[in-house]
Amino acid sequence: MMLGIETIILTLLMIGIGGVLICTGVFFMPVGGAPAAMSTATGIATGCEMMATGAGITGLLMSAALYGQPSYIIALNAGISSAIMMCVTMFVANLVVVFGKGVPPALATVDRDPVTKEPVKPYVTPGTVGHGVPTASFVSGFIGAFLGGIGGALTFIPIFRVAFYESLTPSASINPMEILGPLGVRVGVEHVPLFVLAGIGALAMYFVNANIAAYSIRGVIEGWWDPKFKRLPKTALTCFVASLVFGTLVVLLLNSDSFIQVLHMIGGGS
Repeated sequence: MMLGIETIILTLLMIGIGGVLICTGVFFMPVGGAPAAMSTATGIATGCEMMATGAGITGLLMSAALYGQPSYIIALNAGISSAIMMCVTMFVANLVVVFGKGVPPALATVDRDPVTKEPVKPYVTPGTVGHGVPTASFVSGFIGAFLGGIGGALTFIPIFRVAFYESLTPSASINPMEILGPLGVRVGVEHVPLFVLAGIGALAMYFVNANIAAYSIRGVIEGWWDPKFKRLPKTALTCFVASLVFGTLVVLLLNSDSFIQVLHMIGGGS
């Protein structure tokens, strides 16, 4: 038993909280789906899973780049990088809608933009439920991507740190502070598979939680003011439980003697 109870609990908590943040981020994102591709719905023309994962990959790349920093620095930078990616996506989507189709961004679920307080109903094309990414949806998408990026980092960090320390000293116990604090140990080319392992695990978390959120949303959502946003608490609880199940599988894998030996071989051991 290489993982202590404190390390196991910390790993499960980080993955569970990460899943809740990913789910919450999806509810904030302006998901337009296929109707948004025809400018008949507000938001980005794709689904929950692709939006969450697309923004999450950027955060995971930042997590990998800052692997040696304390966990809070990795998580914050992952959230910022994901938010930047989402902002660029929403900006380009608006360029296509406004200058390519000649349609103004507009909301359909409220009479006034929750951020600018400007009336939006006059700009909604009859027969549609909004179009483009209005100011409030843009702000909501920024918040959602930021939360989702942090959630992905909270999954990436424990998987990578535990696998890394096991590759160095498979017979030693892992202190929880080694997961939260700076790495302080050189990482070589031989440890690249550990980044891949943690990245795949975090990506799986995005798909699991975004899919649960998508089933709850059932279509499109504009942002935090959308009536569907009220479904968030129950969905977040479901995602927390699903993330704990996922985290348990991760812990069992990382605590397997045969897997630890493989990690030790990757780390240069015999």
